[in-house]
Amino acid sequence: MKTNAKIILGIIVAVLLSTVSCYALAQNLINSKDVVYEDNSNLVADNVQDAIDGTCSKIDTRLSIIEDKLYTVKDMTMDKNFTSSRELSYTGITIDFPANSMCSISVIANWAFACPKVVALSTSASDLRASTTQAIDEGDQHNFGKVELTVNRRFTKATTYYVWAQYDMAASNDIIVNGWCATKYK
Repeated sequence: MKTNAKIILGIIVAVLLSTVSCYALAQNLINSKDVVYEDNSNLVADNVQDAIDGTCSKIDTRLSIIEDKLYTVKDMTMDKNFTSSRELSYTGITIDFPANSMCSISVIANWAFACPKVVALSTSASDLRASTTQAIDEGDQHNFGKVELTVNRRFTKATTYYVWAQYDMAASNDIIVNGWCATKYK
């Protein structure tokens, strides 16, 4: 039993000494600046440390170029119910456009229990003057059952549009938004 304990203790001490000495040698004797590197990748490096730094620099440059071309695409589709009005009024529905985006959406005032007459987008929930109105479509008799407008625009800053609508009577109806926004990654 004592012999086995001495053997196990000897193995543990040997492993510890071996690990410590290898670490110490690697830290003190091998410097990456002193290891010769043969430059096959046009990094203009003659040692391992400069080669590593050059590789990282090239990767950063390539990633920057790729990031400049990346966009995330957000689905802007929604279908919201609201109680329509005989007056042109804010529906309680908003559409949020992200900054640095190119967006293409259709806003449809749809027939559910009343016939739509007008759908409009404004930058205000309380005011639909010409200065706040972004798009407006007044329905016609050829497109019975819905009034639709389309927005194709680039947004440099985050913007909220408020959906306004007018129907032939007050009833439960819905606004449908279809489209997307492509937002620049960087």
